Amino acid sequence: MSYPPSTGSSGQGGRSYPAPPPPPGSAPPKGTSGGSGGNKALVVAVVFLGFAVLVAAAVVFVVAGRGADEGSASQDAGAGAQGGGDGAGGAGGAGGAEDAAAGEGEAEGSAEEPQEDTVVFGPDEELSIEVVSPQTYVDLDGDPPLVVEDRVDGYDFVLRPNINGVAFENSGGGIAPLPEGGEAPDRAACLDAVETNGSTGTGFSNGSRFCVQTDQGRVAYIEAVSSPGGTGTATVQATVWE
Repeated sequence: MSYPPSTGSSGQGGRSYPAPPPPPGSAPPKGTSGGSGGNKALVVAVVFLGFAVLVAAAVVFVVAGRGADEGSASQDAGAGAQGGGDGAGGAGGAGGAEDAAAGEGEAEGSAEEPQEDTVVFGPDEELSIEVVSPQTYVDLDGDPPLVVEDRVDGYDFVLRPNINGVAFENSGGGIAPLPEGGEAPDRAACLDAVETNGSTGTGFSNGSRFCVQTDQGRVAYIEAVSSPGGTGTATVQATVWE
């Protein structure tokens, strides 16, 4: 079969046929647009995008690392403060418990060992008093007590003979008669008797008992061992507390 001669890419008055492909290894014909420029732009875009992704990842990693460090530091500081508070609270609690135990021990010791009253004269020391007319003065604040016929400042009671025997008197009202035959009171009981039942005087006979508050504020317990029934020698047992 024969073909008409070709006049170019399109013949006039005849069919047109595409040009045959160039042989391998030959350069493309001039005037054709190759893919090298497009490929270069694509490569640059990919490289730039990859670089941006790496930069963003690095920023995220750095920020996350800082947050983790700050959170760890905050946790450590909180744990340290809590540990310090627990330690201080424990030490304070232990000290408070020891102080409370010591206070309870002292209170128990005080309850078990009550303080004894200080005795100035006695206890139950016998004292002889010469009863004279008009009266004999006795000062219990001395050691031994002072017994005189003449009036002295600060005397605590007088023994005065009268038609009924002997009177036991104190014009200041510091004498409290007690029932006969009872147990000897302590200082507190005697003071309470004077404050609640004090009088200026009462009779003095064998077995009579009295509580007296002295001029200097001391407290005394007096018991009549013997009474002359008038003038003569009287004997008493006396205890004087500070």
